[in-house]
This record gives sequence, structure tokens and C-alpha cells, in this order.
Amino acid sequence: MNNYKIAFFKVLSPLDNRFPLRVLEDPKYDDHPLINKDAIIEALEEYDEKLNYSKSGTFFDIANLSLNIEGRFLAENLPEIPSIVVDEICTKKILYKTLKKQDLTHIGLSTYASGLDKAVELINIVRTEFSDKELYIGGVGAVYPHLQEIHDPKNICIANGVNWLREKFNLRLFKPEDFRIPKIIGDFPGFPIPVKTSYLITQIGCPQNCDFCITPNLLKYQPFSRHEKIIETIEEINSHSKKDTFLFINEPNAFFPEQTWKKVFEYFIKNRCDFDNSIFIAFDGSLNHINKFDLESIQTKSPFKFMLISFGIESTLEGGYIKNQGNPEKTIERLNKLGIVTKLNYILGFPFHTKELLDIEIENNLKFNPDIYSIGNFIPVPQTPLHNQLMHENRLYDRTLPPEFLYSFGFQPFRHERLGGGFNILKNLLKALFESEKKLVSVYGNFANKMMDLFDLSHSRKIKWAAELFLRFDKMYLKSFQTRMDNEIVINYQKRYEKTRQRYRNL
Repeated sequence: MNNYKIAFFKVLSPLDNRFPLRVLEDPKYDDHPLINKDAIIEALEEYDEKLNYSKSGTFFDIANLSLNIEGRFLAENLPEIPSIVVDEICTKKILYKTLKKQDLTHIGLSTYASGLDKAVELINIVRTEFSDKELYIGGVGAVYPHLQEIHDPKNICIANGVNWLREKFNLRLFKPEDFRIPKIIGDFPGFPIPVKTSYLITQIGCPQNCDFCITPNLLKYQPFSRHEKIIETIEEINSHSKKDTFLFINEPNAFFPEQTWKKVFEYFIKNRCDFDNSIFIAFDGSLNHINKFDLESIQTKSPFKFMLISFGIESTLEGGYIKNQGNPEKTIERLNKLGIVTKLNYILGFPFHTKELLDIEIENNLKFNPDIYSIGNFIPVPQTPLHNQLMHENRLYDRTLPPEFLYSFGFQPFRHERLGGGFNILKNLLKALFESEKKLVSVYGNFANKMMDLFDLSHSRKIKWAAELFLRFDKMYLKSFQTRMDNEIVINYQKRYEKTRQRYRNL
């Protein structure tokens, strides 16, 4: 075996809702033909004070993205090669510090659509100052020409990174049963109390084929864990703590294959008496799929307690997406009754959208009853069906557009046939966020009540503590709400806050 050593980095920029404001304030974007600042001004004139937009960094908390989950998965499945994993978003400073301190032969860089400008900078540093080290690039950013044009294509991975790397190092390719479930420990994203969380990966890719998503093209769907392996992993994680365990299923669409996970859940229901604590689970999932499980039995008769599901409605029009077949509204209500925090994501600005359809999309999503909405604009990613459609129609912006605009909140990097491109979608986004806030009234109150639902099931001290903190946030947020909303809605908020506070006192 050659004397190899590889360091795994990741580079991205968190999707920031204040991006349009930073663009507006930056003179370097003045007079750019593809960057329409007037659309930002128009959106702010109508919604800035209603949303308190310019005074808040984001509408909702951005998850902690520092943990290098990608690097840890690759390192675990490349055990023959000594490696280090850098659990920070890579910057020039971190890159220099690591490369000068460590005796490395190879660099693995996971890149994203968001943060391409930073990835280009880091790649150029490695090429010019550390050319003795072999640089491998993967992730969503790898499909963009910005990276493909400055780096050797044979060292860019647009595939399953594990076997791609194993082939590079002349190692035996893994069969599905050979893949390892890595032990990844980090903080729970967006949770108000510090809890160590295990990030679980049991499959590669996603079995769905949404036309806007890169995952089916970047990663061939490959489940690699039998139910025995998943059970063994969860039991091992749980055995290291006498307190409650927190799991984040770090997959685009959790609990596939269905029969595998049904066996996992059946095992933990059958062996409930062997567990003194609770195992709280957060995950990204699809409504149609999660509705196929016996959620009531899992939630009440096993140590598992589903805590949060983030699901994408994406669009209620054009026939919707397969992952939401059935009755989404009824499924959301089912999840709510079980004390599960429900986070609904949808997209405005699809190529088929008109101004009228945008309003219908917003109205349709307001009929659902999640605990929180996350609303974004459509962004075409290379090698997805919708990107290919726009490219065929010659609607994509040219390369004079700075790379930081290719995947940013409020900016659509193409000439929309009916809406116009760029920041023209921003006003619709702010309207959707404003209407969702009016509908939800008390987001932190929703979280507090869900934590109390979970406390009733688990009697977990940490869950009760989280409920208390969310209740405090709810009281603080009321001050902002009062300055922006009609009196009737404010009164509703106050009543809900008092009811939630009284419920907490009665725990």
C-alpha cells in the first residue's frame, strides 16, 4: 500500500434570506444587466416592515452546517487510507492551516451549488500553492462548469463518492453489503438546548425522481443496510448513554426501503422493555411514504419518538409530486396528532408558474397545518430535467452572472417566460412568508406545544427543558409580532401564548 493520506473538507454558503439586502447594499452589483436591484427595492417597500425583514438575519434558524457528514461517510468507507475529516466549513485560513500542518497526499473537497465562488477560490489555491497534492472534487457543486473548467475532469466525481474514491486508490469496489454506517456525532440543528446527536446514514441517494432535484442524477439510489445492521447500529448508539438518545436520519428521504424499516420498527416495539430511555428521531421524509408506517404504535409502544419531519410539498399544481400522493392534508394532521413537529417546504417560480398560479400556490399551502413553513424560489441545477429544459429553451443566464447568484434566496438565474428572472420573484416570496406567519401566528408556541406532547409520551427532562425555552422565545417574538400585525391577530397570539404557558405550568 502506498503511503497515502487524505483530508476531507467541505465548502458551502448557508442559504441566507438576507442575500437580496446584501446585494442591494453592495455597489459592485450596480448596473449589472442580469441583477435587477429595482425588484429588491419594490419588494422591500411592500413587505419590509410587515416582516421586519431588514432587521432579522433569517426568518428561521439555519441549521448548523459545520459538521462534515460527507467527509465522515467517505472516510468510514475508505478504511484502508489514513484520513482526517475537517468538521468546519472550509475557508482559506482553515485550508492553509490544515495543509501546512498535516502531511497529506490527497484532498477531498465536497462542494455545493451554494458557495461556488468560495469553492473556485479554494481550488485555485490548491492548484497554485499545493500542486503536489491530488485534489478530488465531489458534491452538487461538481456539476457546475465553474469547477469543471478549472480542474481536471478525471478528478471530479459526479457519482457515488465511495466507490469512485476506492477505484482511484486501486481498492476493491464495495458491494451494497460492504458499506459501513459511520458513527457521526454532532449538535442537533435548530434545537434550543445542547444535545449530542447521532447522524445516521443507511442508504445512498433517493428513490424519488423529482424534476428539480439533482440527487437522482448525482447519486444512484442504493440502499445498503439490512434491518439487522440498522438495529445493531442504533442499539450501539443508545448503549453509550443512560440518558435519552437523539438521532438525525441524514438522508434525502428517510426510511427506505419500506420493508427494511418496518422490520426495524417492529423489533423496537417488540423489545420496548429492554430500553429505559427514549430515542428521539428527526428526519427529512415524504408524506406518502411515512404514511405507510404504523406511526401510532411506533410513537407510543416503542422507545422511538419521532420529533421532527421536514417534508417537501414543492408544488400543489401540475399534478403534484409522487411523494405527496394520497391526502397530504390528512397525513399532516396525523403527524400533528402524534406530537411530531411538521416543517413544510414549498417552491415558488417553477417554469410553469404564472403570477396567478403563484397566488394559488400560496393559498393552497395555507390550507395545510404544519408547525412551520419554509418557502424558497426555484433554482435550476445542472443535470436536472428542469435545468435541461431551460437550457434547451436558451433561458439560462450567461456566465457574466457572478457564481454566488446561481443558488441564492430570492434570485432566479434564468429568464422566466411569465415572471421575468432575477429578483422578480422576491416580492412573491416575501408575500408567501408574510401570509404563512399570519396563518401560523405563533411558531415558537407550536414548537413548545409539540415538545409538551413528546414530554407526555417520554417524560424526558431534556424535552421539557426545550419546551420551556421555546415558550420563552414565543414570549420574546410576541414583541416583534405586535409591531407588524393587525390587532385581531395579535390578540390571538396573546391568547395562544397564555394557553401554552398554562399548559406548561400543569406539566
